[in-house]
Amino acid sequence: MYREQEIKFEMMEKINFFSEKSKIAANLYKPENFDQEKKYPTILICHGFAGIKELLVDSYAKAFAENGFVSLTFDYRGFGESEGETYIDPLNQIQDIYNATEYLRHQNFVDSENIALWGSSLGGANAIVASALDSVYKAVCVQLTFGDGERVVCNGDQEAVASTLGMIRKLWGREVLNNKCMMVPLNKMLHDEQSLAFLSENSEAYPALLSKIPFSTLKNTFRLKAEKFVPLIEAPILIVGAGNDEVNPVEESKSLYEKAVEPKELFIAEEASHYDAYKGDHFSQIIEKQLAFFKKYMM
Repeated sequence: MYREQEIKFEMMEKINFFSEKSKIAANLYKPENFDQEKKYPTILICHGFAGIKELLVDSYAKAFAENGFVSLTFDYRGFGESEGETYIDPLNQIQDIYNATEYLRHQNFVDSENIALWGSSLGGANAIVASALDSVYKAVCVQLTFGDGERVVCNGDQEAVASTLGMIRKLWGREVLNNKCMMVPLNKMLHDEQSLAFLSENSEAYPALLSKIPFSTLKNTFRLKAEKFVPLIEAPILIVGAGNDEVNPVEESKSLYEKAVEPKELFIAEEASHYDAYKGDHFSQIIEKQLAFFKKYMM
């Protein structure tokens, strides 16, 4: 089984590209014994809700690089070290994904016909939509993600849906009519115990996690229906879920798998929570499966 300690090197370069005129900060990971004249299979990594490139997803980027892939992590507009307004809008983030892809396609060491898309949590839903609308990607891997934003935000509770929608529309109306925006810290947007524990453990080391965002941006998560797009993906897809995920329940992964078309694979880390997938034995299980998938379709 793959072990975290097997990651023996880190050939990482900080780079920038532009997305709709905003400068985007990214980390480019290269394989050991990197050869500038060689063209490498490449994996573009999309992090989750209000995440940053150095946190959680970097373990995957390093593992992919150790196994012969170029990989890229980046901060969406308005988050981390990237320019732009701190505003969660999947449409903007998907455009950031496309612009990151275009950056990679212009690097002479990237095999432009062999780029895969990898996304976690909200980044997974973004990756599903992005790959459904553009067939440039050779393979797609998503983990810990969801098919219907409204369903996961409100846990299928119709009373909660009505209440949340009412609050969103009230605050959205204030923005539109009066240019007044209620900004709230991330811990007021996320209510599950797993996410709150994660924020508590990491916010001191990563102050960017304390950023405030408009509450009305929740409407954009409500609208995100990745399950309507997953049947349109032409590339091979691997969907990874966690059995004890309180953020995006494992049923979301299973539902996405059922709606996806072949070639498709499903892997469930039965005992893992949402954040267990980035460390320890659960990470080892998941990365082993993902590496086998990418090597099958890209090497």
